[in-house]
Amino acid sequence: MKNKRLSSNSQALAIIANGIEAKLSDKDIQKVLVKKCGYKWTTDTIGRRRRAIVDASKSKQEEVVVVDGVDAPMMTVPPYGLTDSETAVWFREQFKNSHLYPTIKRQLEQDEIIVYINDFGLLCCQFADIVVSEFMQIDDFLKHRILVDRQLVLGRALQRQIDILGLWFIENPKKEDEDKDTIKYRLMQQRQMDDYYKQLKVVNDRYDTLVKERQKIYSALNATRKDRLDELRGGEETFLDLVSKLQHSRDERDRHGRFAELTKLAAKDVAEDFRKPNEFPDGSISPIIMDADTNFSNDGVETDE
Repeated sequence: MKNKRLSSNSQALAIIANGIEAKLSDKDIQKVLVKKCGYKWTTDTIGRRRRAIVDASKSKQEEVVVVDGVDAPMMTVPPYGLTDSETAVWFREQFKNSHLYPTIKRQLEQDEIIVYINDFGLLCCQFADIVVSEFMQIDDFLKHRILVDRQLVLGRALQRQIDILGLWFIENPKKEDEDKDTIKYRLMQQRQMDDYYKQLKVVNDRYDTLVKERQKIYSALNATRKDRLDELRGGEETFLDLVSKLQHSRDERDRHGRFAELTKLAAKDVAEDFRKPNEFPDGSISPIIMDADTNFSNDGVETDE
């Protein structure tokens, strides 16, 4: 046998890989290797190579092949005419179809993933077109919020333990003739309560710090959006300025919608008036607009007769 190094023997590695698929033990794989390769590697060596092959296989399976356009939910714009709830659902589906979804599945618990996805859709509704920098800030903001929630859950659990111990002390007041075992147990309970209080203080301090940091992240996200709108405007009132306002502000869309509706009503009134007979400076009487809706009678013109 020329090559006794297992990691360099392609035939032996293939046998181990086949053995893994067949769910053979290291001892059984060793027997196959002796028979086909003529060399007896130790089961420890075979076990290390087995783990390396399994780990490599897992890493390969976790690689996500992403189709162009699906990889970046933050780079696309939702279809026109969707309601806020429909837009939120659209953003969530875009996220689930990207490589980012498997990432948070490795990072967060299942209930936290549900919170993340729901809040992701709602938050993205405030930003109709998400660029990469804004998405990263949204991701930080949502994960930061989950960290805050974890502190609240941990604080609640600690407070419950403190309440349980407090109830024990109420139900078991100290007696003068307590035996050593009872005194020892009472001291242990007191130390446990003191430890819970220390942990609770750490949790509360951590919570306060996270809340302050969360506000900074949210302010930075708003600042990024404002800067991008300023870039579109270029410092002057332009068509791009109007487009950006309509795209990113519901109040602006509602305001211009009212203006458009009033203009439409005014145009309708003017058109109706122009379809009635009007007297021109030369004394002739006729409608200004002549179409199927024009009133050709003289009923609307006053005369001296």
